[in-house]
Amino acid sequence: MGTSPIKIAILDMYDGAPNIGMRCIYTIVHNWSRSRNIQIDYNVFNTRGKNEIPDNSYDIYISTGGPGSPLDSIHEIWDQSFTKWLEEMCAIQKPVFLICHSFQIACRHFELGNVCLRKSRQIGILPVHGLLADDLFNGLQETFYSFESRTYQIIAPNDEKIKKMGAQIMALEKIRPTIALERAIMAIKFSEKIYGVQFHPEAEVNELIVYFNDAANKENIINEFGVEKWEGIMDQLDENSPIHATYTNLIPNFLDKAIPS
Repeated sequence: MGTSPIKIAILDMYDGAPNIGMRCIYTIVHNWSRSRNIQIDYNVFNTRGKNEIPDNSYDIYISTGGPGSPLDSIHEIWDQSFTKWLEEMCAIQKPVFLICHSFQIACRHFELGNVCLRKSRQIGILPVHGLLADDLFNGLQETFYSFESRTYQIIAPNDEKIKKMGAQIMALEKIRPTIALERAIMAIKFSEKIYGVQFHPEAEVNELIVYFNDAANKENIINEFGVEKWEGIMDQLDENSPIHATYTNLIPNFLDKAIPS
């Protein structure tokens, strides 16, 4: 690799909304850099707010989650710029990691499944069931846990489009034997270099503790779901939290796979 730093582009899809996702991603990238003794140089692009799109000179790209509908923005300039960028990344096979909202837009654009509203908002620490052996899941069990915060989902996979693209479904949401609803797609390997997930692998326990203890956030959860939901989330946020393995492995695994040989 020589002495040149690894160039990383982070596409900020939060549109100025308060979040902990960006801070968590920064921490993961910097911890990975130090642990691997790899110098990095990164830039952040305000994609939704300012229509900022990175050029193709970066070694690695990470596109974040964000609020709102992945369907309503289809005619907005930033969305069109983003999907054009996705097509270019697929064509030149640059390493890309898509989180939640970015993943939903990619699935919508490539028509890999039905992107639609859930019956109710999903939030909490929930199991994800892996279907595909891949280095991305190194250090994780076949069923692992992640933090979810989403109103939309991807169901009804378009097998023809998935096969034509050379993509593979990597994971589905939790098994719900008592609920007669299709399980959502939780991860897709779009190509050998491009991955996307419906959950938040960047979510870190201490950041979530602060977030859910914030008075306004706590009140919102209790008003929407009841106090038992808030207590259930908090019960899973400690040194033994099941999301710790996801946080410490998944994005670092992607970075390991993505670095130039």
